[in-house]
Amino acid sequence: MYQGNAWHGPAVLDVIRDLTAEQAGARPIREAHTIYELTHHIAAWMGEVTSRLQGNPPGMPADGDFPPKSRVDDAAWSDVRARLERRQVELLVTLADFDAARLDDAVDPKNRKDVEGPVSYRALLSGLAQHSAYHAGQIMLLKKALPPAD
Repeated sequence: MYQGNAWHGPAVLDVIRDLTAEQAGARPIREAHTIYELTHHIAAWMGEVTSRLQGNPPGMPADGDFPPKSRVDDAAWSDVRARLERRQVELLVTLADFDAARLDDAVDPKNRKDVEGPVSYRALLSGLAQHSAYHAGQIMLLKKALPPAD
């Protein structure tokens, strides 16, 4: 889902690799999120899933769900891509230490109010993969909607 040969299409990192800050911040579909906003969102939820795997209670991502709408400059685009890469490394390190026997355990079952029952760690990880693939697809469509490069 993150890099390399993903079966669903281009992986997240491959989709954003060649984009400029101007392209990432463009809004070719007026009411849609930008590529920058979607990249932030993917990184934020990777961080939240990592936090849950580490035993922390579910909540909104520490980075926020989506960033406020703003102009995206080179520094902001570089920062969000670096954050995405850090979140991926943190997730992989956490997974390496995670006991696979716990995959079907509930994630904080006492405090789940948003679904009809506890979510397992397996479902959490599957959901993260689906979430990232979904947004990678959105980013690909936004890239296609961008005006041609000069």
